[in-house]
Amino acid sequence: MSIIIVHGGIETGTEAPFLEVLREAALSGYRSLARGHLDAAEEAVKILEKCPLFNAGYGSVLNLEGEVEMDASIMDGYSGRFGAVAAIDNVAHPVTIARLVLEETSHVLLAGRGATSFARVKGFPMVNCIAPTMLKAWQKVRDAMGKGAGTGASPFTGLPAQAIDACDTVGCVVSHRGMLAAASSTGGSFLKMPGRVGDTPLPGGGIFASRRCAVVCTGLGEAFVETLTAKYVESLVADGLHPQEAAEKAIIRLTLEKRAAGGMVVVDHQNRYGVAYNSTTFPVALVHDGKIQDNFTPKKMPRYNTCG
Repeated sequence: MSIIIVHGGIETGTEAPFLEVLREAALSGYRSLARGHLDAAEEAVKILEKCPLFNAGYGSVLNLEGEVEMDASIMDGYSGRFGAVAAIDNVAHPVTIARLVLEETSHVLLAGRGATSFARVKGFPMVNCIAPTMLKAWQKVRDAMGKGAGTGASPFTGLPAQAIDACDTVGCVVSHRGMLAAASSTGGSFLKMPGRVGDTPLPGGGIFASRRCAVVCTGLGEAFVETLTAKYVESLVADGLHPQEAAEKAIIRLTLEKRAAGGMVVVDHQNRYGVAYNSTTFPVALVHDGKIQDNFTPKKMPRYNTCG
């Protein structure tokens, strides 16, 4: 039995174009299982990195200086090995570079110029990751800021809050014959300071995988880092909670402690899974033994505690 769950980030569109790409990513991951659970996670994320609808790879949001800096990571639950890149630029698939860090170096994280140089050494050419929609959104907001007006833009998307094509971090968790993996990729937060790194490349913050479960988170990265949310979820599953209970408990904790928006997907070695979020939307595609589960609905939690 195998489970693959792919998410497109909080505040992301739930219309057909978004869901179709997420389903394609999940099915592509499933078809890659013959090569291994890490291959499945990487392949699913690569599909999303090349789609301009999502804030990862091509389509990433721009920082204050109008540049794209991306974070990505991948973790093997069986071996406990982890690889990541942070603030990397001009590469098509940061998640693949993260996997190369895991498999071909003695490090766990390469950042900035070093990460980009490593990609070039490994034969990855320079690629422009600035999508026209993101550039236009950045120019519009910068003009508004220059006039002293509010941006009216989502920190997760760089686009108006009501935009149909909102987007954020993407991620995937895999359970295959008891082997677990997690992978994630993002352009970070809109108008971030150059060099800012979120939770995506930090194990325990926005991603974690062990022999018990795999977790990928999305939302306000700083909140996930400060609360070590992904590791918290893994510890709950290790203590016997069902992944769905663990996801819901973690979202409540994030809400109470940080009043932050977020979502997460979780799967354990028994092929049990959980998905929870406290944002407006959180599109997810779930593949169980090669079949898309169209009737699956992520659990929406209250955004803030209204009691006392």
